[in-house]
Order: sequence, then C-alpha cells, then structure tokens
Amino acid sequence: MRINHNISAMQTNSQLRKTNKNLDTALERLSSGYRINRAADDAAGMAISRKMKTQIEGLERASMNSSDGISVIQTAEGALNEVTAMLQRMRQLAVQAANGTNTNEDRLSIQQELNQLTAEIARISETTEFNTKTLLDGNIDNNSYSNVPGLELIYASDTVASVEYEMTLTCDPRQAVIVAGEPFITEIGEEEVGTITINGYSVYLREGQSLEDAFASIRNLCDSMNIKAFFGDAGSTDGPAETAGYEETEIGDGSLIFMSRAYGSSQKISIQCNNPVLAEALGLSTNTVTAYGVDAKIELGEGFSPTATVSARGDIVYVRDSNNFEMRYQITPGTVETDFTDATGDGEVEQYCADDGDVEAISTLLSAGPMYLQVGANEDQTMQVRIPRTDPVTLGIASINVCTQEGAEAAITLYDNAVNEVSAIRAKLGAYQNRLDHTITNLDVTGLNMTESMSRIEDVDMAEEMTVYTQQSVLDQAGTAMLAQANQRPQNILSLLNG
Repeated sequence: MRINHNISAMQTNSQLRKTNKNLDTALERLSSGYRINRAADDAAGMAISRKMKTQIEGLERASMNSSDGISVIQTAEGALNEVTAMLQRMRQLAVQAANGTNTNEDRLSIQQELNQLTAEIARISETTEFNTKTLLDGNIDNNSYSNVPGLELIYASDTVASVEYEMTLTCDPRQAVIVAGEPFITEIGEEEVGTITINGYSVYLREGQSLEDAFASIRNLCDSMNIKAFFGDAGSTDGPAETAGYEETEIGDGSLIFMSRAYGSSQKISIQCNNPVLAEALGLSTNTVTAYGVDAKIELGEGFSPTATVSARGDIVYVRDSNNFEMRYQITPGTVETDFTDATGDGEVEQYCADDGDVEAISTLLSAGPMYLQVGANEDQTMQVRIPRTDPVTLGIASINVCTQEGAEAAITLYDNAVNEVSAIRAKLGAYQNRLDHTITNLDVTGLNMTESMSRIEDVDMAEEMTVYTQQSVLDQAGTAMLAQANQRPQNILSLLNG
C-alpha cells in the first residue's frame, strides 16, 4: 500500500475527464443541432460541407436571378401584347381605308388615327423598362451608340475636295456600321488623276480620261488578281459581315468598290494612288491603302458608298466576336494606311486623315450583345436573352400613308408583316420564359439534393446524440462516485499505523 501516489484515484480521474469531455461535446451538439461545430470535430467533413454550402447559396441566388429574368421577359411581352393590339387595329383601319367607298377626307381621318397609334408604338419602344433598363429599344440586342466628330475626309477625283462631317458609330454583334452625316464640301482644285497601284500593279489614269474608261482599266487589273471591283448602279445584299469574308456590300451610284473573291480575311490588298493634289493635301508623297479582309461594314449617308475592304490586323480596327466591339482610329502624318478604304461618288478614292495633319487618335468602345442571366452557381453558367428593337421604323410601319387607295392596299401587307414580326418576338420571349421555368425547377431540385447531402455531413442526429449524452451522463455520475471511493483508500493505511 502506497500513499505518495494514489494510482486508482488518478486512473478514475483521467477517465472522468474523458467522460466530461464527451458529455460537453454531446451537450454542444444537442444545443446547436450541428455535428460539426468547429474544424476539429471533423476536418474533412467541414471542408466538404463548406464547399457544398457555397454551391447551395449560389444555386439559390441563380434561382432568384432566373425569376428576375422571367419578370423582365413578362414586362417586355406585356408591352408587345399592347403593340400587337395596336397593329391589329391599324391593319383594320388600313382595310377600311382601302375600301373604295371612302373619300379622301375619310382616309385623312383614318391616317390621323394611324399616326397616333404609330407614335404610341414608338413611345412604348423607347420607354418600356425594367429596373431602369430599357427593353424594346434594341439595348438588349445592340448596345451603345457613339458620335465621333473631327475627321477630315480627303479624296481624289475630277475635282479634289475636303469633306468634313460627323460620323455616328453603331454596332451589331459581328457587324460594325459607320453612318456618315451630311458632308460639307470645299473645292480645292483640279489636277491630273495620276496612278493607282494595286498589289504592285499600276493603272495610269490620264487627265481628261472618262470615268468609264478609268474604271474599266481598274476592273481589268482587279480581275487579273482575283479582286472584284464594282462600278455601277446602287444595290445591296443583306446579312452581317463575317470575320472570314464578305457577307454585306452596298454600292452607291458611281462607286468603286474593291472586294476580295477569296474566302477569309488573310488575303492582302494594297492600293496606291500617286496623285499630286492628294499628296499635297495630306503632306505625303504617296497614298497607300492596305487591308486584309473584312470584319465590318461602313454604311455612309446620302452621297456616299460603303467600305470595300476592312483590316482586322492594324492599329485602327478590332472587331471582337459577338459580345464586344472595339474600333480605333489612329492616324499620324506620314501614314495613310487605314483599315477602311472606300471608293465613293464619281470614282473617288476615299481616305481618312487627321484634321490639319495633326496627330489625332480617336478610340471608341462599343458594347453589343444580349442580356446575360446568371442561371447557375458557377462561372459561364449564363443564358442569353435578346429582345430586338420594336419601334415603327424597325417594324416597317413608320411611313405608311393610307390617304390613297393604293397606299392603303400596300399598308395591309406592311401591317401583316409587322404583326408577324412582333408575334415572332413574343414567341421567342415565351420560349425564354418556359426555359427559365424549367431552369428554376432544376436549380431548386439540385439545391435540395445538395442540401440533403450537406445535412448528413454537418447536422447532428438528435436521437443518436441523446443516446450518447445519456450514456456519458451515467458514466459521469459513476466516475464521480468511484473517484470518491478511490480517494478514501489511503485512509486504510492509518489503521495499520494505529494498530
């Protein structure tokens, strides 16, 4: 028997500490409802459950985003419903105006109502919005318009002129457009036309040579190099410009347009005009244009023609796929290489240069693209929503006149087309809404299943934990009693000493 160390009491006390710790853990879990209250409870389980929690919260937010998207679509569709009703009324009025029993005064009264309905459609297109974001003015289809003033247009022809005008840049996905304002022309003087060199081959243009002969020479040279040159009546083809080739070309009267026949944008076209007047106006000895293909178009106003070649490699134009479009002009003295080359009016070869020969850089960033709804918990889990512009001009009903029977007859077809176009947009919006309904259901089901999995990891089983608590509570009471007994054992040594 020993008195310095009570081994029995020490062992009992150690076991009692373990019991108390287990009892504290059980009480904490029962009071919080969580099996994992700190990383030490289950390090791996804590890491997994936190990652799941992040996903669950993202899914919940994505579901709410989808609901917001449905609200946007319902707002736009509701406005288009009224537009459809007005178009149907306008068609009815057109049918009425087409009847031969009406007098001119009757048709004038009908026209007045049509004008008011047209104005209301325009107002709805411009003012329908959700959370201050307009919906029917094309901003969810094409964004951002920017004016770029201050460029001077120098071109060479029978009479050399300086044209100063203001350009408006607009952007569609995969398509760039420049719309020019009314030009202000100041005559400089007459000179000989000079020489035009294309890819190293020259055409000599004689003073007094007719435009037809000059363009015939240019066309023959272009044909030999697999480049197409246009010179003739106005015409156009539809479709956005693709980065791999030409899809849209508009030709004005008396225009010279160079077009690459090769598919793709890799073919290089270089055009050089040796003209004293143009060189004097630019402060240069030569006028060279180099381009590699087409990524965009330039649509000029009255009296101008569109671009022929557009470079996608230089410092001036960059066209990005679908969502964003960036256009830069950077023109310095000593350089007339540009990405936009144009032949406009009476065989004029057009170039952009900095006003007064100064270094001038214009940088314009235009964003274009649809509305993106974040319908997933992770990056790039988005849905595109496009709502085209639905104003009278876009619908083709802005200039309808039913004051004559012929005009009223033509208006019927125009209103039919407008109704069909709006109906197609509404059908697309309905498809968006149905898709989002299914998206919300899927997000909710996914979130529910993930929550269930996370719960199994971090939530406590109350029945199981109560069993543990009861067990540890009994052990705690027993341990306390046994510790008291163990502490009494050294008292027996006194009996031996007294005996």
